[in-house]
Amino acid sequence: MKMINHPLVKAYRKFVANRTPHAVGFIGQPDAGKSSLINKLLPKAKAYTGVHTDATLTAQSYDYPIYGELIDFPGVGTEEVTLSQYKKMIKASNISTFYYVFGSKIRETDMELIKYLYKEKKEVHFIYNKVDAMVDVNHDDSLESLKHTKDTELKVMLRPYIKEQKDYLFVSALTGEGIETLQQQLKTLFEAQYQVYLEQYNSAEMKESYLNYKVNSVFPKLFTPALKEVISRESYSVLERTIRSHFRVEADDVYDKFHMWPSIEKHIAQQGKPENTFSHVMDFAKMVQILRSAFKLKSLNPIQSVLGSLIEMGLSQAFPAVQGIISYTNDIKAVAKNIIDQSTPLYR
Repeated sequence: MKMINHPLVKAYRKFVANRTPHAVGFIGQPDAGKSSLINKLLPKAKAYTGVHTDATLTAQSYDYPIYGELIDFPGVGTEEVTLSQYKKMIKASNISTFYYVFGSKIRETDMELIKYLYKEKKEVHFIYNKVDAMVDVNHDDSLESLKHTKDTELKVMLRPYIKEQKDYLFVSALTGEGIETLQQQLKTLFEAQYQVYLEQYNSAEMKESYLNYKVNSVFPKLFTPALKEVISRESYSVLERTIRSHFRVEADDVYDKFHMWPSIEKHIAQQGKPENTFSHVMDFAKMVQILRSAFKLKSLNPIQSVLGSLIEMGLSQAFPAVQGIISYTNDIKAVAKNIIDQSTPLYR
């Protein structure tokens, strides 16, 4: 059975999307009409526009049909968002493809950001919006001549920084000119990104990466100061609930995989009792090595005091308990893998 709405599957889809291309950014001059363009491309988006510049002050995300997002960034070089802040926004977004939207002459601030985009190895396309407002006040040049002049200006400004030739896509959010061409470009971009997403979603490496991430991130939730009391009372149900909840695995999922209910206690019962021949230091080192290997962790510094208190309980009690917790976590990891293997990579 293909699982569509399972919470674990939804989380895995998001995990994969965040590690593969899934967005196109619209950046550029204040009042260049970025939000108006997005409204033209996605009539249901209702991106905020205004009569004043800087109508968009934070990056806004809008779902694109089938796959991906259009990200509407604020205007470049305003008092509200400095160039330094803008660069940080771009870095944090992890977007690889941008449309730089112009509505007037290229400014020094624009070139600074464009240089940064190319330095960061971003793919950049250029749009000149409001082509309907391009007129020669002397009525000497045709619209095509004005467009050619704009393209020449762009090439001259970019020449010191990039080898490839770039032209504007001339559009008008008001009249609709160029919108169909822009839609086709975006369709091609998102189709290519979606193929990468599908390949990564189904790859064994991505699944293992996600499951290891879940295992590693559950570790701090389990090894808290309260663990000593849990082990001394041999009451492990709270740990089991924590692990299942963390993996977003439900009771029916466990039964479907095992046809019986696994438990930490059962795993502990299966452990052979170690001989108490180790010194306290050796006990501690052995426990650390077991946990580091099981959870693939580089360091256990945050919870060394917890491990120390467990060792004080005695190896004969602490060691089987830790082994049981590890084994149970691996059981739930196996359930999670089974769910993902049956799932569909539907993006949304």
